[in-house]
Amino acid sequence: MTGGRNGQSRNGSRDSRQGNNQNGYGRNQNQREPIRIKPDPLKLRDITYLDYRDIRILERFLNDRGKLLPNRITAVSAKGQRTLETAVKHARHLALLPFVAEGMK
Repeated sequence: MTGGRNGQSRNGSRDSRQGNNQNGYGRNQNQREPIRIKPDPLKLRDITYLDYRDIRILERFLNDRGKLLPNRITAVSAKGQRTLETAVKHARHLALLPFVAEGMK
């Protein structure tokens, strides 16, 4: 019996069927791609306080229907997402931002 567990033979060498990706074709299945973390857009612009009157910044985080985008898409931190949510709510109550987009009315 030459093939043992995990493609190892008795003498410790790799089974030739699995290969070490030396020919350059395909991806090595043992190595994962490094996770690319999006930078926080608020920290990039050095925004420490989200003002509810600054509509240009707030509109970047709303979709076309007027909903707040999730932080997995916008890459805002959890704390920044909470402050963004309260700023959007304040702006909506003061009628600076719409509750519903124009086409949805």
